[in-house]
Amino acid sequence: MSRWAALALIATALVAGFTAVSFAADAKEAQAGAELLKDGVDRSGMPFEAAVALAKVARAQSAPIPAADLQHDHDHGETSTELTPEEQALFDEQWQAAVEAAKHHATLDQLEEMGFVRSSGETDGAGEHWTNWDLVNLPFDPARPSQVLVDELVYGEGPELIAFSYWVTSDGPPEGFAGDLDHWHRHRGVCFMDGMILDENLQPDECAGDWLNGENLWMVHAWVVPGVENVYGRFHNVNPLLCEHACGLEN
Repeated sequence: MSRWAALALIATALVAGFTAVSFAADAKEAQAGAELLKDGVDRSGMPFEAAVALAKVARAQSAPIPAADLQHDHDHGETSTELTPEEQALFDEQWQAAVEAAKHHATLDQLEEMGFVRSSGETDGAGEHWTNWDLVNLPFDPARPSQVLVDELVYGEGPELIAFSYWVTSDGPPEGFAGDLDHWHRHRGVCFMDGMILDENLQPDECAGDWLNGENLWMVHAWVVPGVENVYGRFHNVNPLLCEHACGLEN
């Protein structure tokens, strides 16, 4: 056998070995995920990977909440805070990164391929929320939202992206976009049934599905999609362009 033939055989063996290890790791991870889903919660309408990711988030968010803390921590938009030149430069860079990323999140096909699943019904001024549960625990990245908003902008043409909705795990308001324009809020005691939000401000015994404490889950909407700019503000929770009744939040 020539030297090159021997090297080729060794390379083939190494590749086969690495592939076998990879398959074994994937099988072990899938088995662990299947075990995690044996908790009695119905996630049958969700893809396996999304169901496992949600179950992991729920497990990490299982700490009880004092009844006095069950409230919706909501701020309705940006202020007129001025940015320093350095903050403005970074903000512009971050915003442009989000605008560019929005092009790759534009359709439901793209979102589903990236792992997003529908997690809310339609809300006035904010459409539907779609969540990638694998991304909820990651740090803020303007080009990689863990959640997006979709709505039907043109009647009969189906839902499309209208905004990003960052949902980030953090002990306090995340260091998101540069400056103080983005106002993060929290949803506490949130109950999801089969991946869809049912209600919030609940205690664990009031939720038969996935219950999230929410104390360290921070959210902000960002209207990054060209053509769906928000006159209320870039980070306002609702957009009057999509409101049937102006959302009642004009001021």
